[in-house]
Amino acid sequence: MKKKVICVIMTGCMLISAASCVMTPPTEGTTDSSESETETSASEEETEPTYDPDSIMGFNMIDNGDFSSAEHAWGQYLEGGESTYAVNDKGELQVDITNEGKVNWANQIFYDGFSLYQNCQYEIQFDVYSTIERDVEYRIQINGSDYHPYHIETIQISPEVQHFDFVFTMEEASDPAPRLCFNMGKFDGAADHAAHSVMFDNIDLKCIDDSGYEEGAFAGTSAPEININQVGYLPDAAKVAVIHGDAIGSKASVVDVASGNSVYDGDVEAATFNAATGRDEARFDFSSVTAPGTYKIVAGDFESFEFAIGENVYDDAFDATLRMFYLQRCGVELSSDMAGDYAHPECHSGEATIYGTDKKIDVSGGWHDAGDYGRYVVSGAKAAADLMLAYSLYPDAFDDELGIPESGNGVPDVLDEVRFELEWLLKMQNEEGGVYHKVTCANFPGFVMPEKETEELIVCPVSTTATGDFAAVMAMATNIYSGIDNDFAAECLEAAVKAADYLDAHKSFEGAVNPDGIVTGEYPDQNDADERAWAYAELFKATGDSKYDDAFCALIGNGVPCAADLGWQGVGAYAGYAYLSSPVSKGKFYDAVLASFMSGLSSIEAAAAADSYNSSLTEYPWGSNMTIANNGMYMLLYDAVSGTDKGGEIAKEQLNYLLGTNGTGYCFLTGYGTLTPSSPHHRPSEAVGSAVPGMIAGGPNQNLEDPYASTALTGTAPALCYADNDQAYSLNEVTIYWNSPVVFLFAYVESQG
Repeated sequence: MKKKVICVIMTGCMLISAASCVMTPPTEGTTDSSESETETSASEEETEPTYDPDSIMGFNMIDNGDFSSAEHAWGQYLEGGESTYAVNDKGELQVDITNEGKVNWANQIFYDGFSLYQNCQYEIQFDVYSTIERDVEYRIQINGSDYHPYHIETIQISPEVQHFDFVFTMEEASDPAPRLCFNMGKFDGAADHAAHSVMFDNIDLKCIDDSGYEEGAFAGTSAPEININQVGYLPDAAKVAVIHGDAIGSKASVVDVASGNSVYDGDVEAATFNAATGRDEARFDFSSVTAPGTYKIVAGDFESFEFAIGENVYDDAFDATLRMFYLQRCGVELSSDMAGDYAHPECHSGEATIYGTDKKIDVSGGWHDAGDYGRYVVSGAKAAADLMLAYSLYPDAFDDELGIPESGNGVPDVLDEVRFELEWLLKMQNEEGGVYHKVTCANFPGFVMPEKETEELIVCPVSTTATGDFAAVMAMATNIYSGIDNDFAAECLEAAVKAADYLDAHKSFEGAVNPDGIVTGEYPDQNDADERAWAYAELFKATGDSKYDDAFCALIGNGVPCAADLGWQGVGAYAGYAYLSSPVSKGKFYDAVLASFMSGLSSIEAAAAADSYNSSLTEYPWGSNMTIANNGMYMLLYDAVSGTDKGGEIAKEQLNYLLGTNGTGYCFLTGYGTLTPSSPHHRPSEAVGSAVPGMIAGGPNQNLEDPYASTALTGTAPALCYADNDQAYSLNEVTIYWNSPVVFLFAYVESQG
């Protein structure tokens, strides 16, 4: 057996040692009866090692690293490459590469679910061979932002099994969720390779020196013991602080920050246990404080963050929440005088290829959806609908002075902004009336500004969910823009009718899943009945044509619900509201739809009444802050169709939650409040190095659906499952359709001021 030992001293005081042992690859029907049997018998006689379960040493952090089970936790990332991977019959992880791609990470396998601690030393070992001679890049990297490596080596492999052994010290801040990768794409200067296979085995990653370990490395920001709306309160609004931990006592005070004097001393309610946060909490009502000023809550030795009371307390935050849409614009230059640090040249302006064809079309414009630069019809339709509904119910909350290119044109800026999206949506409709599901590149880009994403744009196939949502918002726009721009309103109606005709001609569900080779956001759906219902309800509202009433009622009669769902996937409540608010004529299923629409109220009311923070949730899913805002919006929509004032207080409580009266203590609106997300999963924010203001973070997600969350927050109470980290995309991403219902809530409270 040949063996070569390489010792390398790298800059930055990181000592790396590498050993490579070359062995003959295992073959069917042969054994090495000398060394292998001796080693096996010796290992069987040894006592199984023991280690402290609370220690970070003494165990392999790679589960099933010897691939003794075909079940494994490895993932795959492809960027222009083509490969498959599975555990083979020799107990190795085999990667079969048919296309190397154009970059070294074009074919990548990766492993998540371990942690690295600053100043601790680690050893990684693995066996690898290939059917050809080639380079492979091994790296342990940050799993987000710029994906820079903590440790990286390019190794040369061949048909002979080689054993690699690297030792490194984690010199950067502790990372609860790094990623181990093997890159097997095309390396600079390397020859093209035909189809081949790479085999991995005995992957072992251990901490071998924890002398630098410090407990609490991932503790993050501690929630304040007294939580309030950090943006503030209107003078006559209800005002409640929630107290937990050692701050709970019998009394609390409201202190004027300018003078240092208490302006109100009052009783704290008895503490109760909150299952959502897993702790006792007490409420302190200070609604009687109405004088404008800046205050803080004091309870014993504990203080809240400062907050304001005033008539204009929400003005800046409201504007920023709406301006977020301008900062998400695609296909145009964002000038520095309007976008500041987030200015960028025109982006994504070239024609896009329709998937599976050579045809190219212009689909420039619209809003970047979220932390990435994709544009998706179903999510864009939800966002546009929320903004139009906000304007339709609270027009006096909006002005023409937002500071966007159209400001001062005599049209409320919210409608200028929505029109920017609608004009893009019109480009997404094909000749038959069907609407393409999305336009993105094949893969997500790095954390770069939008003009730096220059890969081919691909238009994904028509889906009936996108077509239904499109028809709905175009019909809605018909009413909204009538009298403002009648030609545009007529264009929207024509497009809506054409989309509805497509739905009539295509009764079966179509699309809403990623086609092969596309790995960007899927926005999947397996049911288009609610989208069809929304389309018909909006067209009935816009035209009064009984054929749309008939089509809508046929779906409702088959069990399509009209309650609560105001998302991108479930849109039943939009359909219900449109039908119930029709100014043209009363639909024949009005009473049944009203009963269905109001059926979601009781669960929201009960949840809000039972929770210390008046949260309307009993579970905290991905995008829980959207659901919080949606629930407030839903209550207000019910008030609009019923003529009641049933939902106003609950809606305000949901806004209070988003702005700081929640278990985490965060004001989830970037740039506002004292404790606010600074590292959202949002490419422009990461590229610039500061968070775009006015974005709503996703919020607590008890399902922990990203590697960072699952590692750092396991065992955390549902309502506290949040981390301000750009790697935590299931907690800290932003989207246009999380902002849009918050714009609606702000518009409501502004209209009450």
